[in-house]
Amino acid sequence: MDEFSASLALRHTSGLGPRTWKRLLSHYGDALSAVSDSSFWTARGLVSARVQAEFVRGGWREKAADEQRRAQSFGFPAVFFGDRAYPDFLREIPDPPLFLYYLGDLTLLSRPCVAVVGSRGASRYGVDMAESMSAFLSASGICVVSGFAQGIDRAAHQGALRGVGGTIAVLGTGLDLVYPASNTDLWKQVAAHGLIVSEFAPGTRPDGINFPHRNRIVSGLSLGVLVVEGALGSGSLITANLALAQNRDVFALPGPANVKNYQGCHQLIRQGACLVQSGEDILQELQPRLGALCVPEAPVPEFLPREPDDPEQRVVHRLLAAGEALHVDTLTRRTGWAANKVSSTLLFMELQGLVRQLPGMYYVLAT
Repeated sequence: MDEFSASLALRHTSGLGPRTWKRLLSHYGDALSAVSDSSFWTARGLVSARVQAEFVRGGWREKAADEQRRAQSFGFPAVFFGDRAYPDFLREIPDPPLFLYYLGDLTLLSRPCVAVVGSRGASRYGVDMAESMSAFLSASGICVVSGFAQGIDRAAHQGALRGVGGTIAVLGTGLDLVYPASNTDLWKQVAAHGLIVSEFAPGTRPDGINFPHRNRIVSGLSLGVLVVEGALGSGSLITANLALAQNRDVFALPGPANVKNYQGCHQLIRQGACLVQSGEDILQELQPRLGALCVPEAPVPEFLPREPDDPEQRVVHRLLAAGEALHVDTLTRRTGWAANKVSSTLLFMELQGLVRQLPGMYYVLAT
């Protein structure tokens, strides 16, 4: 037995669900170790005697073997709960998947992510905003996560593919099924330049019950969830509620008061979601969390200032190198850039420890 077959054994055992998987794997570290010690689960206080007996009985064998055959016939790789490549953010949620089948660039799982979700039957305004905000986030190094549906999801993936941050599509079907079929062109682009993941076995059809399960992964991968457009009771609001339960930030784009597809966004704002109007608003709100994710480099002596590799950051760095605190408006005039470009550059320099913001929107080099 290997990690894949052990994970399938757990998945296909009656009475074992994601919360129990997490308890077992958090204790043992991986599925193979957990399965090897199954006779002692109850004694260790991990599962009930009934569930342990069900696993030992082996009723899972036929279904597990069938899924393994299907996965191997398609050649789909998987990333497992105990793997280093499995994202920490997803591992932390109450009900993480045992593993994810994937196609594409697995390194995207290690990027800071923001989910962008909304209505399938979205307005032109919503589609345009989803695409432009996703493009801004991706250009800033944020990976955009969405659910590969039509409407807002499609626009989010398309916008994100234009930047360096990339995009992750989380499916509610098996990886062998392109759903909806109208997204076949997008599938090819994301598979080639982004990442497609699913916890569902090959051959899994788009049953309605699958999509709430998918949504917990969309939010679980992300620092925060942006609802661009969504009606009351929609799947987008389900994702937002999952995000809150997972201690994620929730952002909502306001729209016309008399448009049904924005009533969900307005309800979220009334309940405390952050009203945003641009990708830059999201970055500003996420700054503390993004800063915590930055891995500090080796210390640089103060007499040898570190000049950034990024050409735009280098321009700002040189303006501040004289040691004088400069107001953001002064930097805007001296660079000749648009104000949002200056603000975005300063934000990411601050996250990297290159500059410090002083009271009154003045900036100095951090060293």
